[in-house]
Amino acid sequence: MNTNNISNDQQYLEMSAQLKESYDKFENEKNELRAQNLDMKKDLMAIYGLARALDIYYSDYVSDDNNTIMEYLIESLRSSLSGSIDAHILDDE
Repeated sequence: MNTNNISNDQQYLEMSAQLKESYDKFENEKNELRAQNLDMKKDLMAIYGLARALDIYYSDYVSDDNNTIMEYLIESLRSSLSGSIDAHILDDE
């Protein structure tokens, strides 16, 4: 009976080690995904800032009646990025 307990204890230790290894792997992957997500949010915010600056610059200095397509594209880009930021960054719970 004593050797049975030793065998069961050894199995328990091996299973515990496997579980800890799986958990550590999961935690590392989760942390990597969080870091990637943060980098993507930073990139999206930077792109939005550039689109906003382009929109302001274009409307203040370049805009004329012949460039309505360009104005539409810039406004669409800014609007799309604004929606993405609202959905994926500001509303992040």
